[in-house]
Amino acid sequence: MSDQSINPARDTGGMVMACVFILIASISLWDTTNMMDSDSYVFPRAIAIAMIVMSLFLIIWNIVRPAGFMQEEHQKGSAARRIFLVAVMLLSCLVMPWLGFLISGIVTFGLLMLVSMYDPWTRGRKIVYPLVAGVIVVGFYTLFSKLLLVPLPVGLLFE
Repeated sequence: MSDQSINPARDTGGMVMACVFILIASISLWDTTNMMDSDSYVFPRAIAIAMIVMSLFLIIWNIVRPAGFMQEEHQKGSAARRIFLVAVMLLSCLVMPWLGFLISGIVTFGLLMLVSMYDPWTRGRKIVYPLVAGVIVVGFYTLFSKLLLVPLPVGLLFE
């Protein structure tokens, strides 16, 4: 019997981060107790509760999962990709006041796809991925701005 079948590897880092997210979500829940208007606290509470539930699910799954489940060799990640992903997201936050949510969201989504794409770009992917990205960003824009009435940045260039 191998040592790994007796004591399967656990995602300790993932469980620690799940605990951190539970703490952050709990603080967020507590902070919403001062909000009087239900329109103000419903969304933050829903997200905080979802964070707690998903984090608890991750912790429980790591504890009870069968030995050897998904035990595959991890490939080394690309440090450059990780740095570019963070840089693109930060850049998106910086340009959103000027370009607005919709344009910066579409550009950011496209750049994130380019940076994070591991598989080769086929003709189908070149067509389908940008279309799906546009639908997702426009869908979120419509959901938040039209249905949930969340004020989103329109961009100083377009005012």
